[in-house]
Amino acid sequence: MLTSAVVGALACQVDSYLDTFETVVVSCKPVEFLPVKNGKKSKVIVPTEDAAYEVEFKDTILFPEGGGQPSDHGMILAGGKEIPVLAIRRESLTALHKVQTPLEPDTKVKMELDWKRRFDHMQQHSGQHLVSAILDQMEVPTLSWSLGEKMSYVEIPRKLTEEEVLSVEDRCNNVISQGLDITVEVPDKDLVKKDKLPDDYDQERGILRVVHIGDLDANPCCGTHLKNTKEMNAISLLHQVGIRGANSRLYFLIGDRVRAYAREMNTLTRSLNAKLSCQTEEIETKITKLDSQMRDSYKSEKQWMAEVASLEAARIKTELAECKKVYVYRPEQSTLVYFNMLMAELKLEPGSGVVVLACGTGKTGGALVVIGDNADKVAAEIRDAGVVKELKGGGKGVKWQGKVMAWEKGEPETLSAFVSKL
Repeated sequence: MLTSAVVGALACQVDSYLDTFETVVVSCKPVEFLPVKNGKKSKVIVPTEDAAYEVEFKDTILFPEGGGQPSDHGMILAGGKEIPVLAIRRESLTALHKVQTPLEPDTKVKMELDWKRRFDHMQQHSGQHLVSAILDQMEVPTLSWSLGEKMSYVEIPRKLTEEEVLSVEDRCNNVISQGLDITVEVPDKDLVKKDKLPDDYDQERGILRVVHIGDLDANPCCGTHLKNTKEMNAISLLHQVGIRGANSRLYFLIGDRVRAYAREMNTLTRSLNAKLSCQTEEIETKITKLDSQMRDSYKSEKQWMAEVASLEAARIKTELAECKKVYVYRPEQSTLVYFNMLMAELKLEPGSGVVVLACGTGKTGGALVVIGDNADKVAAEIRDAGVVKELKGGGKGVKWQGKVMAWEKGEPETLSAFVSKL
């Protein structure tokens, strides 16, 4: 009976530069998932061919998610078919490959790695080790890290000063230029820090690896890594975001992502140049000026809205005295700013009647507010009648407030007719 290589000694970990590989299927099982039924989870096995399967191979060049590094992507070539590998996960010491086509045990296959994705992950992961090594020298430990699609971060126990960020970046790039070798060692298990291993990893049967960056750093790690720091090309430390008290997430880019980010920012800057009709060095000044103008406009708008609200409140009170129900629709408004002013002016007394306020238009939606006598019951009638299909909200007694997710064609007019018949 075939057995598979254990995670820690997979082909992708022994040689992270392999991009094709021939191997054999050990097992293939439908993915098990836990749907919720009546508040309880029940395990169901999906047997259909269009569902997902998890395949265990004798060995693999496709890295399973772990150590903060996402899983690889790749292709399985078997029997003339190309079968995409959607994800790989680790279950104890076994790498399981998620595919949508079942594979028979003992089938010989060829694997092809998505090398561009892998090399990017190697740059980011090796780069994270370097960033963390420099931070360790400053007595700033790395608490966790995440490899994102566009940028990654390390979480540290405090925010760095701008001077510290620049210093770390310079020191990292200096190490890159030195071309230090990155090597993997499998030392005696008693010498490895067990606190950095996953709880479900079999330490006795597994392979414990330590990744070295020259003499600068040595850290337990299951991931795939570069051979030399020069392959990182460059490191750019970006912004920080506070999290969990005093902790900070320090975002960074490594290697090819630095160039991609530079191109993206250049495209964005040129777009801003065109839209703001200014040079790059003038952007901040121009935006500050526009922001000031917008604040002045908003202040002026609120003054006009307050005056209109006062006049409209008087009109509504007059109509309520005649028919006890009023409908107001403001398609140009998408928020409750104006309606809040209007309600403050109205100050409806019990027995005055009911007012239905609606705003917004089309797919952007808007809001619906019912105030006055039996507002909650009127809102329930509107909702039960299906007059406004995409309506969510709640309230009691004299006020009901809801959000209209989207206005369908003709709904504001239908609502007007519905209110008139109440």
